[in-house]
Amino acid sequence: MRALRSLAVVAAVAVLAASSGAAEGRYTVKGGDSLWVIARRFGLSVNDLVAANGLARPDRIYAGSTIRIPGRGAASAGGAAPSATTTYKVKAGDNLSNVAARYHTTVAALLKANRIRSANLIVIGTQLTIPAGAASAASAGPDGAGRLPSRLLASPDRLALRPAFRHWAAVYGVPADLLQAMTWYESGWQNGVVSKTKAMGIGQLMPDTVVFVNQVLLGGTHLDPKRADDNIRMSARFLRYLLDRTGGRADQALAGYYQGLASVRARGQYDDTKQYVAGVLSFRPSFR
Repeated sequence: MRALRSLAVVAAVAVLAASSGAAEGRYTVKGGDSLWVIARRFGLSVNDLVAANGLARPDRIYAGSTIRIPGRGAASAGGAAPSATTTYKVKAGDNLSNVAARYHTTVAALLKANRIRSANLIVIGTQLTIPAGAASAASAGPDGAGRLPSRLLASPDRLALRPAFRHWAAVYGVPADLLQAMTWYESGWQNGVVSKTKAMGIGQLMPDTVVFVNQVLLGGTHLDPKRADDNIRMSARFLRYLLDRTGGRADQALAGYYQGLASVRARGQYDDTKQYVAGVLSFRPSFR
């Protein structure tokens, strides 16, 4: 959400170009690039790039600047984004059969990738390597339409939030793909993220929005934005409110979520708001 998050800083941002660690790569900004385009290219959220580069103004990046790509090997300016290794941490109740089914691979492939001798012997807490190609199959929705971001696929804890998104989207009658895309763009589904302006969690809810949703839209509830399920619920309810006031137009509702609906109506969409809306909408097919 934009609210106070867009700092009144007009000076150009000097993007850090220091040597990156082994887990990071670098990308040279080209003409026509924006932060959401680069985030989309590497399966990240804009917040991931903002945090990795200390960007004060995400809407201001310049051709020729070097951007750190967290969690990636070296990336050339024109080459394709390298594939991230997908892992899965074994939990109570898991076996290789259900892990294989989850990632659309086979038990034999898991045995080979992890050098496991017996399919009956896996230990809770073990990090399993998911064979190359399995993650892309697992990312597809039931109709093959969606391609989940690779960074999400590599995080079982965040993947486990999808039922909560579907549930609250259904409760409040909002498109589940829109809710998921919006919150992925906002935070990468990281509920521990708090912005400098106190925007909280998965939906980056501002404190006054939390009060409004709890007291006005939900009639006096005490939902806690620090709890992932509560944050998703409040984000869904607030999105429903905005859709109702914009004739169901997703682009206008998103603009209101980011900039504030009153500001959009009074001043029109700011440039960074337009970029935000385009960024979120570009992620919608990934969650179908």
